[in-house]
Amino acid sequence: MATFQGERVTVTIDGREVSDLYDQMSLDLELDDDLASMFRLALPLQQSADGTWSFLDDERLQIWKKVTIQAGFGDDLQDLFSGYIVQVRPEFPADVNACRLEVFGLDATVLLDREDKLKDWPDKKDSDIASEIFQSYGLTPTVDETDITHDSDVSTILQRETDMQFLRRLALRNGFECYVDGDVGYFRAPQLDTDAQPVLAAHFGDDTNLTSISFEVNALAPANVAMTQIDRSSKELLSVAAEGSDRQALGQVTAAGLLSGGISAAQVFVARSVTTGADEMTALCQGLFDEGDWFVSGSGEVAGNAYGHVLKPRGTVTIKGVGEGYSGVYYVTHVTHSFSQQGYKQQFKVVRNGLKPTGSEDFGGGGAGLLGGLP
Repeated sequence: MATFQGERVTVTIDGREVSDLYDQMSLDLELDDDLASMFRLALPLQQSADGTWSFLDDERLQIWKKVTIQAGFGDDLQDLFSGYIVQVRPEFPADVNACRLEVFGLDATVLLDREDKLKDWPDKKDSDIASEIFQSYGLTPTVDETDITHDSDVSTILQRETDMQFLRRLALRNGFECYVDGDVGYFRAPQLDTDAQPVLAAHFGDDTNLTSISFEVNALAPANVAMTQIDRSSKELLSVAAEGSDRQALGQVTAAGLLSGGISAAQVFVARSVTTGADEMTALCQGLFDEGDWFVSGSGEVAGNAYGHVLKPRGTVTIKGVGEGYSGVYYVTHVTHSFSQQGYKQQFKVVRNGLKPTGSEDFGGGGAGLLGGLP
């Protein structure tokens, strides 16, 4: 186990810990809500008198070796990555002291993304398809059930891409996330009602743990979504629209609540997307509406030893000390964990579908309210 100023990380390859690499390696681990988890491990290459290089021919650092990574504080280690080495890149610049080896890995998503398939899925729900595909790779499915069974008498779902590309296409039209974490495959709505991760604080006296943070409010992202098509059986004209969301609002003031001065909501019409009826049209429009509803975004960095917690995507986190408008609960979409001899830092991205606190947040002690300020 490697220790970086109190933070701990464990790397195992093919079930064995690589403790002899810890004092020389740097490790970046990227976790994202839309992409496969990946790591980059860098090691110095040193040439021996006989011309051989350290680590260059190490059997542990060859492609398709299985890698797991855990990190945490004290005895609380959390599983952050399970996957495979997919790329090895040695570099030999003119300066012999700058030679290094970079090793890259992806989570088990890579196994679902290696073969284009042409397959039909008659009389199935999207959730049934997701469960079947995950199980075919030995993954345990965690799947939210979808409502629509695609009747083969009307239309059959056709797959013309890899399994992962196909699942993400199905996820998009349901407003779901689709990803693999360890040996579990997920196909479900974002989890907004779970307990928030420990508070991130900026300029908040002794509670301060953020190195930096910035935000953006995008008036062009939210839009009402509508769709019109002809029913294949009845030839009836079908029209649906999504102009609101059932998702939990993370802020008190929504995008619609900010419209003023005669400015109306943006409008998007879905075209060139074939559906099998009004129910599927509604699900697609709602998924697109919910995606655009994340009109507040932020990015920042936290020092691991100041935070004392491993921040993860696909969960919520409370942020304070950044003014009333921006303080509150956010959904974490990306975290890069960086371990080096200089310590452990976490760079993150968050989104939100509202401004100002709702009143239900737990900002934790501090005694200075949610705004903080100079002592």
